[in-house]
Amino acid sequence: MYESTDELADSVSEVLPEEAQELYLEAHNRSWELYDEEKSDGMSQEAEANRDAWAAVKREYTRDDETGKWHPAGEVPEHEDGDEEEGLLDKIGDAL
Repeated sequence: MYESTDELADSVSEVLPEEAQELYLEAHNRSWELYDEEKSDGMSQEAEANRDAWAAVKREYTRDDETGKWHPAGEVPEHEDGDEEEGLLDKIGDAL
């Protein structure tokens, strides 16, 4: 269990914004407390808590595949990509 976000692994603290780190910590600790070895499918307490914590983060946050940054769900910025190929509809529109 974690006492504060300062104790989180670098793989968590270096990629998640502070609010998402708090969510991760709370979900991890809740899962840790509820761990049931008989229902764990062979997963360790730590592995199950990490899985549940990431699932909680992914319900509330979305990772921007282009930048790797996490944003509150629905707030991932759109990126302008000048190198994008024209689609079929663009080509048809150009022909008209």
